[in-house]
Amino acid sequence: MHIECQGTRLTVAGLPDQGNDAPPQTRLDIEKDGQRRTLDKPAEMTDYTAVGLACVQDKDNTPYFVVQYGELPFGCQFCEWFYLYDADGKQLTHSNPPLRGEAPSQEPNNDEYEQWLAKLGVTHPEVTYFKP
Repeated sequence: MHIECQGTRLTVAGLPDQGNDAPPQTRLDIEKDGQRRTLDKPAEMTDYTAVGLACVQDKDNTPYFVVQYGELPFGCQFCEWFYLYDADGKQLTHSNPPLRGEAPSQEPNNDEYEQWLAKLGVTHPEVTYFKP
């Protein structure tokens, strides 16, 4: 599955089954000006994978990608992290620590993401989800 944002393409693709009841994993690739490269997963998302994509543009029409990280194939109650990337594939936000609160009322830490959206003057977009 891919999404295009002003001539730059971001693709999420399924990786081969890892066996041992491991949940499905994905790879994130960016293609711009004929160059394609794989984006590293955020360090704090080692147990999760890219599950959805969106594109937003600020008031100056500068494009940004939104990547949702979580679990495949069904997701979970508290694992919807959103990360913002620029059109060159640079990760702009983090989720440190990944979770806020104590069990059973934990929630994902999307503070930096929400701060960036406010700074850019954009709202959270509709995300297109990867189907393994």
